[in-house]
Amino acid sequence: MQKYIDFLDRFKYIIIVGITLLVALLSLSLKNLAYEGSYKIWFDKDSHIMKNYEAFRSRFSGDDSFIVAFKDERGIFTPKAVDTILRLTKEFKKIEGVRKVDSLSNYQYISSEDDDIIVEDFLYGDEDLREKKKIALSDNLILNQLISKDGKTTMIALSLSEKSGSDEAVNIAVFKKIQTLLKNASIKSGYRFYITGVPAVTASLVTISQKDAMMLMPLAVVVVILFLFLIFRSFLGVLIPSVVVVFTFLTVLSIQMLLGYKLNNFTVNIPSFITAIAIADAMHLYLAWIYYKLKGTNTKEALTQALSSNFIPMALTSFTTAVGFATLGISVIEPISTLGIAITTGAVLAFVLSITIVPAIILTLSAEYKVKAVKIINLAHIEGYGAFIKRHAKKIVLLFGVTMAFAIYGLIELKVDSNSIKYFTKDTVVRSGADFVEKNLTGSMTYEIILDSGVKEGAKEPRFLESIVSFEGKFKEHFHNIRFTTSLKDIVQRMQKVVNPNAKSELPKDKNLVAQYLLLYSMSLPQGMELNDKIDTQERYLRLTINSDIVDTSKDLEMIAWIQNYFKTKTPYSADVQGQRAIFAYMQSSVTDTLILSISMTLAIVALTMLLIFRNLKMLWLFLLPNIAPIIFVGGVMGYLGINVDIGVAISAAVILGIAVDDTIHFFSKYFESIKVRGFEQSIDYIISHSGNAMILTTLILSFTFAIFGVSSFVPNVNFAIVTVSALNIALLFDLVLLPALLSLFYI
Repeated sequence: MQKYIDFLDRFKYIIIVGITLLVALLSLSLKNLAYEGSYKIWFDKDSHIMKNYEAFRSRFSGDDSFIVAFKDERGIFTPKAVDTILRLTKEFKKIEGVRKVDSLSNYQYISSEDDDIIVEDFLYGDEDLREKKKIALSDNLILNQLISKDGKTTMIALSLSEKSGSDEAVNIAVFKKIQTLLKNASIKSGYRFYITGVPAVTASLVTISQKDAMMLMPLAVVVVILFLFLIFRSFLGVLIPSVVVVFTFLTVLSIQMLLGYKLNNFTVNIPSFITAIAIADAMHLYLAWIYYKLKGTNTKEALTQALSSNFIPMALTSFTTAVGFATLGISVIEPISTLGIAITTGAVLAFVLSITIVPAIILTLSAEYKVKAVKIINLAHIEGYGAFIKRHAKKIVLLFGVTMAFAIYGLIELKVDSNSIKYFTKDTVVRSGADFVEKNLTGSMTYEIILDSGVKEGAKEPRFLESIVSFEGKFKEHFHNIRFTTSLKDIVQRMQKVVNPNAKSELPKDKNLVAQYLLLYSMSLPQGMELNDKIDTQERYLRLTINSDIVDTSKDLEMIAWIQNYFKTKTPYSADVQGQRAIFAYMQSSVTDTLILSISMTLAIVALTMLLIFRNLKMLWLFLLPNIAPIIFVGGVMGYLGINVDIGVAISAAVILGIAVDDTIHFFSKYFESIKVRGFEQSIDYIISHSGNAMILTTLILSFTFAIFGVSSFVPNVNFAIVTVSALNIALLFDLVLLPALLSLFYI
């Protein structure tokens, strides 16, 4: 180690300037920083889920619709409300990227007069509104969709073209234009408007990631600098860890940009993650250097001793942290895998910087440079803690055992949920809009059932249409969260009722008559209101749209399985459930796989690492327990509190395991070093006095840095903050209290 320190001393200025210039050059790529939030980022391009969804989009023009809703306590069928609907429908049609607009005003109402069939706009401005209200509240084609049962709430749907719907830039532009128009409409009418829908989710993912980047990154830096100053009360104490943090996240972000990646709702947190991770090694080395300086050694000698005693623990903790994130790289959810690879790179870079530029900066100081003892917490001279632990070891283990038993029972209630609308806090535009629609009008979650008749023109077969009627009845009986269903079958039923009011059946018995009804109806439609989003060009596939209340993904998957099984076992036809809501539900298995595989792989690698380090198979359970138990404990508490496992929680487990094990490694490194020359009680005191400050302070900084995610509007970030901060502090408690108690009972 002395030769390495001499090398650093000889080239210290070259190292400092060289690394700084390299980081500066790499940082030039940050001018290309961009964001993405399309549904496509959550899946691999070769995913069968994506291929099936793209096939649906190609066949039926997708499911990209903004929903605008408002309420009038006096009723929608008033001159002011009707005028608002007419005006907004007209203005929305002018927005570039919008394919069609559906509202009460242009709902194609089917009626007859003498021998003529009339298909016309439902509202046009100077009609008898009382009569229109009476018709609307008895029309099952629009009731609980375009108009609420009480007649006080309505919605306008803006459907985007297939190409526009997949372009997040168009989604955002349309979203902003809608908000501008609604702001003006609100001033004029006094109504409060709500926005939701699939493209609103896409636009919100991008805008929230941009907001998080502008807020979380600076906030993380400010928090770290503030804590460093409170801890060290010196410029050097702030500078050294800050250099490692800033240089690491600038390098990692630059590499991401050079590789062509864009920031999304997870990777936007790279700087905050790295801030939390990169500071650990620098803190341990700097605190160790202060420890030896306070013993009276000169700057270079103190650095040599600090790096000698901490090099292996730093290398190992960096390795285990990197492993924790690297296991996320196997996830099929691209934002998670990208984040995992990026932070793995960051963990390695932080270690390299901690053993190069940090010592180089310290070596620029004079030999007799004066340091100050840590003020915020100082355990350097602790005595009697080991005796306290030994005296109360059984009570400590019993208390932790009871607590863990309680937590384990809570795991029974833990659920996985990847519902996309739940990714947003309730005060966001898209989530508040979804909640309003669900409370006042209809289900805000839309799913598309693609029914395959099996043959060309089979969708016009009366038997096929009758199977849909039977399905809808059973479906609504089984799933009470279903609020509305609509398909081409409803139009055929209405045409039958209008054209042949005395018919004994709701649907025609003849395929040719169905074809005539559809031809007659489609010829009466205005431009842009064609049927190609309800039936494919070969007339084999039919689209059945359902509106559901917001439920857990597990219930969505149960519903999807039930639909597919019903058509497979009860009919000669088949069904596939599509739409962006559905593909996020399909992602649940990926979330579960990420959680299980990342924990398993991290645990296996950490266990192997511990064995290689300490070469003690009998104590392996003791090496792992303080790091696994916090995850179990937090998972149990989540079960009791009803917090579901989402993608944020899924990544937290591996992160917790990878980071929490750092303290365990530092603990055992000092324990095995000390137990050779000291008794148990004195060894525990030695560990706390030598590494206690660093363990507590790094956990404190990690906690406050990760806690910053809690202010995000992206719920997985918030849940990640809650779980990670809680688990890291519990892990520290286990390392400092439970671990020595177990050692006292079983290994002395």
